[in-house]
Amino acid sequence: MPVRIRYIPAEKYIKIILVGIVTLAVLYWLFGHALARYAGEENHNSSIRFAHFGNFQDYEFWGEVISTFQQRHAGVSVSQEYVVGKSGHYSTKLRQQAMTDTLPDVFLIQLGPFPQFAQDMEVVDDLLDDSLGEGGRPSRLDATAVRAFQWNGSQRAMPISGGNLLIYLNLDCLERSAEYHQKTLSRPIGPWTIDEFYLLAKQLTCDFDDDGQVDQFGFWLPRWIYYLPFMWSFGAETMDEHGQWQMHGTASEQAMSFYQKLAVGDRVCPRMDEVPQLFQDTGFLTGRTAMCINGPWFQPFLDQTRLAGRYVVLDIPSGLGGRATRITWDGVAIAAGLSPARKRLAEQFVRHLLSIEVQSKIARVGRALPARVEALPMFSESSSHPSRGRFVEALSYSRLQPRWPGFSQADRTVNKQLVKLIDSENPITPKEMLETLKRSPAILKAFELRN
Repeated sequence: MPVRIRYIPAEKYIKIILVGIVTLAVLYWLFGHALARYAGEENHNSSIRFAHFGNFQDYEFWGEVISTFQQRHAGVSVSQEYVVGKSGHYSTKLRQQAMTDTLPDVFLIQLGPFPQFAQDMEVVDDLLDDSLGEGGRPSRLDATAVRAFQWNGSQRAMPISGGNLLIYLNLDCLERSAEYHQKTLSRPIGPWTIDEFYLLAKQLTCDFDDDGQVDQFGFWLPRWIYYLPFMWSFGAETMDEHGQWQMHGTASEQAMSFYQKLAVGDRVCPRMDEVPQLFQDTGFLTGRTAMCINGPWFQPFLDQTRLAGRYVVLDIPSGLGGRATRITWDGVAIAAGLSPARKRLAEQFVRHLLSIEVQSKIARVGRALPARVEALPMFSESSSHPSRGRFVEALSYSRLQPRWPGFSQADRTVNKQLVKLIDSENPITPKEMLETLKRSPAILKAFELRN
């Protein structure tokens, strides 16, 4: 009987090879780190993976920190993993890695997504002891920063750096406004009130050529997370001590009414539809907006522009609810489930990040406050700008950003409602906005509320 030889067309053969290559690539992307992680356990655990987010400056910064650590630990290798783009992309990558048990051994984590990953982090209570100190002197970490990364009674991450929000004022805008109004406009030196803030914002809002179009706005209207300090000044809260949704009632209505007034009332803030191609930073730099609310990370950038020396930083204005500003912290975590030897190496690296050397380096860069109290003076001393130390002073009235259970989705929901609140043609009322949020599926799901 003749033997039949079956020929496979070249195109189909190539297709089979390509499918195989793609399949292997996907499997390696999903499980490659896990295989390397466990296969390397027998190799004296001499290497760990460290992941972080940020821009290219952050990439260089952490690269230098890693280099210093490796120089002092012969034979140890730290693999630097960096996600390009927005911090949201980094969080997405971490979620994928958590699902496939391939989280980096050590990784940075922002406060917002922290609750989503807390169960995947090693308990690091031991890192809070006196061993963080040097020369027999215990290290002090900011107490608020430490609490930020506690979960179910245990410490799941250690704070590294953070930033609070204050008001920036463009002095060129102040001078132009004074000339336009033909009177002296004084800037606040110390504590001030919501009413004083609003009066200054109105004075800074000018139509210089009197053509009916605003040429300079008094303030950049912030998204809700940057508006938190104003909400607190009105006495409004987003959640209570039991973790339940609290954005309702008189104080919340007053805070939302003020937000609406800024954009729809006397028009001291531009609406997004008026300046669709403008961002807060460029609005401030170009003088389109005279004031904005921002963190310490904005200052080193400004000091490299023509506005260096032509701006000041002001306190958050107080109201019936007092005065408070929002602070958020970035932490460093160790993945749960590491072998004892690998865990020890990861702890050594975390201790390095918390050392006075690295914390002082963070302070001198000036884009964030160090979590270690001993390094705070270096943050103020690293710049000759008189406003640098105001962020350190503001720690006395800084409050943690709320840790919402489902932060990302709830955050988008609130911002969408704020857009409707300042709609130029048919704005909703503050009460309608708050009622809509209370019934929102995203809020109900995140906070497990009941109608």
